[in-house]
Amino acid sequence: MSNSGRVIFITGFKGGVGKTTVTANIASALKAMEKRVLIIDGDFGMRCMDIVLGYENDTVFNCFDVLLGRCEPESAITGEEGLYFMPAPLNYNKEEIPTGRFIELFAQLRKRFDYCLIDSSADPSPYYLSFAAAADDAIVVTLHQSTAIRASEKTALKLTEMGFKNLRLVVNGYHAEYAQKNKLPSILDIINRSAISLLGVVPFEDSLPCDQESGYLAFTGQYDKKIKRYEAAFFNIAKRICGERVPLFEDVYKPKRKKHYLKK
Repeated sequence: MSNSGRVIFITGFKGGVGKTTVTANIASALKAMEKRVLIIDGDFGMRCMDIVLGYENDTVFNCFDVLLGRCEPESAITGEEGLYFMPAPLNYNKEEIPTGRFIELFAQLRKRFDYCLIDSSADPSPYYLSFAAAADDAIVVTLHQSTAIRASEKTALKLTEMGFKNLRLVVNGYHAEYAQKNKLPSILDIINRSAISLLGVVPFEDSLPCDQESGYLAFTGQYDKKIKRYEAAFFNIAKRICGERVPLFEDVYKPKRKKHYLKK
């Protein structure tokens, strides 16, 4: 996963694994690396990325309006300072849109943004498949539990059938202590079961749900403050997306101050 102007489809066939959390925090980490990032809420059924980003009342038009030709992309995009957002429709009437329109939209967006991250739904609906068809790469998100890993395997099979060659896996909510005691699958077990190359592992951290509820994303805190474990993990993932080679748990369990990661 390298080069600018990339469209990345972040997905998984099991709900509740943290796709929205992973998408938002990867985007925030990429922004901290001075990349220009656009998040597209591709979940027309749930539509919750606006809550995570704090944009519930900041948009009039949405992705559906753009795809139908009701407005230009600029009218549906909000945000500032490198991190931007295009919401899903508030009430989706299940009207089908030709896949070609999705491809045309992202052909425009990839010229303006370094990375476009699509936060997908959990079911392979027609619009799910259209979003996927417009993407360059895919990230499959799983929780650290067997049922979610099984779902990630099925997700990978579907995406492979669609022609994706660059699939990567993010393990969310990883419990290292349980893996060491064989109470939960090890990293190697997860890779073998899902058959997807590993992009990153985000350790379980009690503060993450509360941080998300308050609108805090990775690397949005004070410059001199020590970051949290999940922030270090998302920063590592962002660096790998940008083509850097980074050890799996580098600085994750002993995170440093924010300025260490953002130094020139």
